[in-house]
Amino acid sequence: MNTTAVVVVSAVLATAAAAGVSFALRPPADDAAAMKLLDVETRLGDLQRANEELRGALDALRDRPEPVAAAPVQRREAAPVTQEMIAAAVELYLSKRAGRAEAADAAAGGDGGEAAFDLERDFDKLAGTNFWSDSALWRKAFEAGRMDDVIAKFEELAEANPNDPESQMQLARACMSYVQMDQSKWQFSMKADKQFDKVLALDDHHWEARFTKAVSYTFYPDFLGKKKDAIAHFETLIDQQDSMPVQDDQAQTYLYLGNLLAEREPERAAEIWRRGLRRHPNNQELQQKAGQ
Repeated sequence: MNTTAVVVVSAVLATAAAAGVSFALRPPADDAAAMKLLDVETRLGDLQRANEELRGALDALRDRPEPVAAAPVQRREAAPVTQEMIAAAVELYLSKRAGRAEAADAAAGGDGGEAAFDLERDFDKLAGTNFWSDSALWRKAFEAGRMDDVIAKFEELAEANPNDPESQMQLARACMSYVQMDQSKWQFSMKADKQFDKVLALDDHHWEARFTKAVSYTFYPDFLGKKKDAIAHFETLIDQQDSMPVQDDQAQTYLYLGNLLAEREPERAAEIWRRGLRRHPNNQELQQKAGQ
């Protein structure tokens, strides 16, 4: 497959993966942790299937047969598939997927007649949140056609506070929220990744930025080498977590790292899971991975 297409698809899946992780990090309801994890796994499985579907569509575009001409047969060289054609195909595919998602949301019911989003009134309410912690408010901004304005305002805040990790992180959250609601806006996934780097440059121990970045890299094709970067980030997180108060979300670090190592270094993966279980003894996934 054309490398440009793979990179574009990877960027979309990376952000979608980060979206799934952010969903998993919402405060769990009582006795609902297992169901939450199952839902996240289902969503990630859907993303992987979408990846295969898109790969097939792009391969078909690349390898489409030359039409058979009427007799006498006059063969001619097929027009090459350009990067612009691939980008257009990706854009069309993602737009259709976004349209289906919006139709499903509409079928599920409206907003109950609540007041429309007002940028001046509601912008401050978005700060410190993302789509997965307050989907109703973010969707209001999106349905009002104000997401570009919301992104612009967070960009202004980030530029005005270049040394504030939270200002940089909030811009990343806004970008991911935008892609979650409209997957055709895949370019914002790359912008979010750059924001993660800015956050980590200011605060090397910013758990959310490093974890989300690491998870997104697990969805890139192997030849791009991002899984090695993901492993490095997860290893850093595990070392840093040893000096942090124990949080339930941190168990995911051991699970992801172990899964990445399981095929080539099964013994090391098992040790990572056991290490995680010692820190999170009630985590059911770690118990299963560690054979307990």
